[in-house]
Amino acid sequence: MDRKTLENLPTTSGVYLYFDSKDDLLYVGKAKNLQKRILSYFRVQGGQVTPNSKNSVRIQRMVSQIAYLQIQTTNSEEEALLLENKLIKTKQPKYNVLLKDSKTYPYICLDLSQPYPTLERTREPLAGHKCFGPFSLASLGLLESVQALIPLVQSKSCLRGKKPCIFHQMGRCLAPCTGKVSPQEYAPLVQEALDLLEHKDKLCARLKERMRVLATQERFEEAAIFRDYWQAVRTLLKRTEQPEMQMELALQELLGLAKPPKRIEVFDVSHHAQSACVGGMVVYSRGKWLKSAYRRYSLKGSDEYAQMHEMLERRVKQGGLPDLWLLDGGRAQALLAMQILESFGVSVAVVALAKEKVDKRAKRGGGDVADTIYGVSQTWKLKVQDARLQFLQKLRDEAHRFALAYHRLKKRKAFLG
Repeated sequence: MDRKTLENLPTTSGVYLYFDSKDDLLYVGKAKNLQKRILSYFRVQGGQVTPNSKNSVRIQRMVSQIAYLQIQTTNSEEEALLLENKLIKTKQPKYNVLLKDSKTYPYICLDLSQPYPTLERTREPLAGHKCFGPFSLASLGLLESVQALIPLVQSKSCLRGKKPCIFHQMGRCLAPCTGKVSPQEYAPLVQEALDLLEHKDKLCARLKERMRVLATQERFEEAAIFRDYWQAVRTLLKRTEQPEMQMELALQELLGLAKPPKRIEVFDVSHHAQSACVGGMVVYSRGKWLKSAYRRYSLKGSDEYAQMHEMLERRVKQGGLPDLWLLDGGRAQALLAMQILESFGVSVAVVALAKEKVDKRAKRGGGDVADTIYGVSQTWKLKVQDARLQFLQKLRDEAHRFALAYHRLKKRKAFLG
């Protein structure tokens, strides 16, 4: 290992990769402070770099084989955790053992097509489910805290029962297994749980209030349980807030914006054979989906370009414009948006996200899609694991989902007459 390399390590969070002289990957690790973590493996004395004798024999043996290292900085420790997990799975380093199996950071999912949806903690997002995550920590506390507040069915096995279980006696389940609650009566509970999972600040407030009430009733053991739930969710909330602030700064730097994009509006159109032509706008503001600001547009344009023109022009006329527009499309859409803004004498930063195509078909999902970011006069081709690209893809996919849902609604109404 070169001493000069160790003297010029960044102090930011990220992932480090150790290689031997044959370019074989030995180990992948993550760190909140790359410099501090990497230096803990080595002992530098008199220009010589040797394994740190304070580490285990196994670690010293690995360090003795390191010829060079690579680092990938991230915007937060949270992102480093997820990148580390992905690299270990795809590259299978020799000395990594904890994450070599199929396990990954968990998700919390619900199958909304079922009459009595239940919260599930899964290792992968489930197809056809509403999923939250991945969570690198506190996922179990998050799940249990929602279950403690909302009397949902605690597990799928409960639905197969023939009599109310202990959770019903505790007031934590309404016993649909015995017909004590209908799917229609159960549905508001599901929506309440979804709201708490989407707005963890509300969940924190509910848990803290329950803890306070139990303490005033001198039910201290129960209050302690809700205190632990509250602390777990608060920790998770803090971990997710910081990356969102850093992402704003990262986008500002990448796109050359005058200020961080606190409010982003995202647009997509949807149609089938030029019928039921609609557009959707979703809003991401200060780290959260602002669903009250979502807008649906019924469009008359004959093609996607004309439809996007109609939607953007109508949006400008409404006023109160954001810091950034993100469009589903390529440079033509970005130029269109800028022309519309200039015609109204207003200024908004604009980028478009064009889907990667394989055999002339757009590729979606999986976290490994090399979409291209277009500005009016600049193009960005980021690596698929780049957190900035993945963030923009997340925004674009929400707009696609929202527009498609409206398109299907219009088609259904037209069919029914």
